[in-house]
Amino acid sequence: MNYKSPLNIYIIWHPNYKDGKEISQFLYTQFCRDYKKPLLRSLGIPVYFRSVPGIDSDSPHTINYEEAEYNAIIPLISDEFCIDKKYMEYIEMITEECSDSNKNKIFPVAINKSAYSFSQILSEINFIRADKFASLECINNDFFPYLKTSILHELCRILLNMSSAIDEKESLYSSPAPVKLFISHSKHDDTKNEALKFRDFINSNTQLKTFFDANDIAYGSNFGEEIKRSVKDSALVVFQSDSYSEREWCRIEVLTAKSLGCPVVIVNAVQNGEKRTFPYMGNYPSIRLCDNNFADIVCLTLEQVLYNKFTTKMIDNVTDFYKIKADSILSNSPELFTFLQLKEEKTNTEREFHLTIYPDPPLGSEEMDVLNKMDDNFHFITPIALPSILLKNE
Repeated sequence: MNYKSPLNIYIIWHPNYKDGKEISQFLYTQFCRDYKKPLLRSLGIPVYFRSVPGIDSDSPHTINYEEAEYNAIIPLISDEFCIDKKYMEYIEMITEECSDSNKNKIFPVAINKSAYSFSQILSEINFIRADKFASLECINNDFFPYLKTSILHELCRILLNMSSAIDEKESLYSSPAPVKLFISHSKHDDTKNEALKFRDFINSNTQLKTFFDANDIAYGSNFGEEIKRSVKDSALVVFQSDSYSEREWCRIEVLTAKSLGCPVVIVNAVQNGEKRTFPYMGNYPSIRLCDNNFADIVCLTLEQVLYNKFTTKMIDNVTDFYKIKADSILSNSPELFTFLQLKEEKTNTEREFHLTIYPDPPLGSEEMDVLNKMDDNFHFITPIALPSILLKNE
């Protein structure tokens, strides 16, 4: 049995395109890992480059789609790409291969306007429109964030729709549902205005969907049940303001998302201070609200959606590969709240020893000591340490 990655990313560019390597390295850092800081937490998605022609060939190596359950192909279509017949034939071949399965998706990036018309086959696909930037001199300020957010959303849509794709019940040409953000906020301080601006930014500048407040609930529906259902199907963006922790429904939204393992991002919007910080908002990434940095908040949230889905599926595949039976797989680092859920799960099994696997990197010894004091029959481990279990059993 061979290990299959849940998702592989392939970046294609023409070797004469001078910015191709820089863009590809940026995408590798964002979606795989920062090669300068390899020990930091990362998405860990395999990213492969296709640029240099192969041996005895005028075009790059072919793609083995069987190495992953899903494949995302990102060609950077520049002028150099458009005038090279071999590269045009190469990308048309890949486009036709992807059209036969909804498990392989191509997301062409238009670097120049010529990208839209150089191929009849690609002209039927909606491009990521990077040509709207006057030049790549603004690459760090505009181009990179736009490219990252666009690709992030598409990768999230792939993984969020895994089950329907595997079942092959949908049309091969159907578009996966957009990611939905649940904007959790208090209406009892000025931060409600920032939350409203954030919603408007999403609706005007992205393909994401939002759930904001009672106006998004149909008349006659149960308010509480609709709130909980919407949290379940979304990523929770918490606008942590001065009064947020005082509001009952705000706390319920956080606890609901936490219990369901939903992606959560904390937007720190505290101005004068809190009388009490809600303790269950820990263990999540946070970002400070400043200067309408809504694009950064969207990007961080999409990263969490992708991280949750990819790491959970990746851990599941790794345990199958090693033939290890895990009692629980987490999409985030364990904490005491998680421990309560695991205790409930353990009551439904007869196994005394409970193995829980969570994403790398491992927690520090100071945090693990706290968890171990609760019950030493629970064992927490990350994928990097799984081979040690096999060695102990030999």
